[in-house]
Amino acid sequence: MIKETQTPIYKEELKKLNQILQQLRDSNDSLEFRYPVDHKTLGLHDYLIVIKKPMDLGTCQKKLQNSEYESVEECLDDIQLIWDNCKLYNGPSCWITKLSEKLEKSFKRYVKNYLPIVNLPQSSIKIKKVTEEVAQEETQLTISHNEKVEFSNNLKQLNPDQIGALVQIIQTNSPNAFVVVNKERFQIIVDNIDFNTFIKCQNQIQSWMTGEEINKKVKL
Repeated sequence: MIKETQTPIYKEELKKLNQILQQLRDSNDSLEFRYPVDHKTLGLHDYLIVIKKPMDLGTCQKKLQNSEYESVEECLDDIQLIWDNCKLYNGPSCWITKLSEKLEKSFKRYVKNYLPIVNLPQSSIKIKKVTEEVAQEETQLTISHNEKVEFSNNLKQLNPDQIGALVQIIQTNSPNAFVVVNKERFQIIVDNIDFNTFIKCQNQIQSWMTGEEINKKVKL
């Protein structure tokens, strides 16, 4: 983002930028964006080819704390880059792109509230607008086979209490994906989990695996 003027980071600007970053990190939707993308573990061999400048909320926070930003705009551009990178690599239909767009809206709202005299950072990625009906159809396609396999494998690593929490989420939000086999057995049909429920489950599993809690009580 090129600007005619740059806003220096003084004590008050530093405080407000930290508040913006902290609110983004505290969001239930930001789990995937708090740390650098582990492209090696995830097998994303082309990630660094497509994404020239990886960025995440944790890195932005460290750069801000270490006084690496010369202006408010430079910090905001790095935060915007997180959403742009996600949209560029994953495409407009992917579930994680939907999360990035949601966080991007929150981010720009925070900028307006905390830094009203600063121009909003502009995205360099254009997402094609689609009708609600088409968007819903595309959403169903965004849960790939690999994501479902990863989800199923992650389920096997959970303890009984965690399984019980996920069962509650699925029973409440996507009952067609839960089948009672007998009094002691049940089955989760991953293919029948709807998009929003899948995201809730994914976020909850990631919070357990990273040692972070989304909330003290699991959101249904």
